[in-house]
Amino acid sequence: MRASGQLGRCVTVAQTAVGLGLPGPDGPAGPDGQPGPAGRTGRANRRNKSGRGAHVRQAAPRAPSRGDFWGTWARCFLAVFVLCAAWSVVIPLGGAPDEPAHIVKAAATVRGQLIGQPVRHAQSATRDFRVPALFKSVYTLPACYQFHSDTPAGCAPQLRSSSRIITVSSYVGRYPPLYYALVGLPTLVMHSENVIYFMRLVSALLDALLLSLALTIAAMWCRSRMMVEGIALAVTPLAIFLGGVVNPNGFEIAAAICTWTSGLALLRSGGLRPPPAVLTSFVVSGCLLELTRGLSVLWMVVILLTLACLEPTSCWVLLHRWGVRIGVAVLVVVGAVAVGFVVTARTLHVLPSSALPPQHESFVVLTEHVLGQMGFFLRQFLGVFGWLDTPSPFLSTALWSSLLGFLVVLGLAASRRRHSVVLVLLLLGSLVLTAALIEFSSHTLGITWQARDGFPLYAGVPLVAGFALPRDLLQRFGQPARRRMAFLVAVAVGVSLLADLLWSLRRFTVGLGNTVNPFHHVRHGWSPPLGTWFALVLAAVAVVLYASCLFWRMTGNDIPEVALMAGNRP
Repeated sequence: MRASGQLGRCVTVAQTAVGLGLPGPDGPAGPDGQPGPAGRTGRANRRNKSGRGAHVRQAAPRAPSRGDFWGTWARCFLAVFVLCAAWSVVIPLGGAPDEPAHIVKAAATVRGQLIGQPVRHAQSATRDFRVPALFKSVYTLPACYQFHSDTPAGCAPQLRSSSRIITVSSYVGRYPPLYYALVGLPTLVMHSENVIYFMRLVSALLDALLLSLALTIAAMWCRSRMMVEGIALAVTPLAIFLGGVVNPNGFEIAAAICTWTSGLALLRSGGLRPPPAVLTSFVVSGCLLELTRGLSVLWMVVILLTLACLEPTSCWVLLHRWGVRIGVAVLVVVGAVAVGFVVTARTLHVLPSSALPPQHESFVVLTEHVLGQMGFFLRQFLGVFGWLDTPSPFLSTALWSSLLGFLVVLGLAASRRRHSVVLVLLLLGSLVLTAALIEFSSHTLGITWQARDGFPLYAGVPLVAGFALPRDLLQRFGQPARRRMAFLVAVAVGVSLLADLLWSLRRFTVGLGNTVNPFHHVRHGWSPPLGTWFALVLAAVAVVLYASCLFWRMTGNDIPEVALMAGNRP
């Protein structure tokens, strides 16, 4: 009797499921109450499960755990850090834009000197600091080869180790102190030229943490797999190059990319409870962005406006959650502090440029000149190394430009109308805002603008394009096609990065005008630390690690919507 009762209840449940069209033991029911196509396929697979074409039942989607999050972040961090470290080795000391001035500023900031003292008979941007005598001679390092791409870096003098405190000036003395306080820590315990390499490694560490966090969030929480492709193309060779030297631009770029990515991931929640890891990443990276450079708060405002235009309903619902409100309040307070420092310290009073005479230029003439420079700014965005004297080789520029153009066009063509409009406005806004900022300061400072100054804004274009692509766009092509596309993107990115590394290595070891062999003996030839062979092997290993990381992140299984909403633990 007991067995028959249980059998009756099972039959009743099965009949109810069929009547409601719910999945039963043989799959979803058809409209006539019979097992649907999935059910018939399931029964056929079970009948043939002992054969060669046995059907393997897939596991149910699982919400991301803390182990998934930390493990993915650690693997991405290793790949990005090794790549930034490779650039630290390939570039000679002082061989990056304004690096000597940033080194002096970092050594002073970590000793409690935020903006230093004014310098007599000098520009207002230049400030005096009390630092070890070692850093006085860093300005002489690139003097013999900067702006001359055919001159190797071996002509640079050796730095003398000294801990004696003297007065040294820096023309970036008014910049915000956060980045410099971090990268300047090695100067407290070391007083030889090797300390600069350790400062570079600290900078690479900071940038790698933020960029790898962006990759992790895109791989685990973003709606479309194309978000990883967007990050792969937004992190251009210039961003990696700046991440491997002492320069706050690299840190600002990394913080901006992480802020863009985590903000777009928050929109994916559709107003439901956002994952704490994503919300925390958005707030922390946003605060770091605001405290880095003079225009960083402006870039944060642009990011927030773009997110609000992309998904206004989701943003409105998110603002009703206390966690999001607290995060926004923190961003507002930190932004106010950053603006207060920029105004008080007059951070935007930078060293004037002689690129264009600042006086007696009409608005029309100046606008024509700025628009004529947009092509050069685009090339800078992709990669111009050294002291703007080593442009990226044609192969790298062509590959990266093609991939970027394809992603943006695909985002405009295949996304929702609102997302397409926002992407167009972001493209036009980047152009208009760049021209406006250049013209605003040109009458007093000349044209000091470079692509790295607006990189946090420009990086949003490929990221928004990747986010705008609908989820089912890639599913139509099947898994093999998606893997081939991921493989092609990873290979193209790896080839471009390796070409840039080898090109820069050749420029500094033998010069671009002598020979293509970096081992050739030339006058004033230069060799990286631990030798040229070590730099070559490190560059190759770094590129392979990074390209492999991108490939696995692009081909990894996206977290389903329901699983995402349940996976708020990391």
